[in-house]
Amino acid sequence: MAKPISTRFAVRSEDEVAAIAHLRARGCSPMGVEKDDDDLSILVFAPIADDLMLGLAQALPMHLSAKIGIVMGNRPLFD
Repeated sequence: MAKPISTRFAVRSEDEVAAIAHLRARGCSPMGVEKDDDDLSILVFAPIADDLMLGLAQALPMHLSAKIGIVMGNRPLFD
């Protein structure tokens, strides 16, 4: 059985307060905030069950996301 892992969501440091307020209003407060080397605030959420992940994903303030990417399985990106 795999060890539960936290979910992380990156925002610019200047958007941290707005992102946390957005999430609190939707009942999904992060358990902590970390800073990375690019001056981003990483909102850290406790591990949650797979069937609850959709609710968290819908609560995230995508308009404040500092990282938008595409998941393509195990193939090289844009190959």
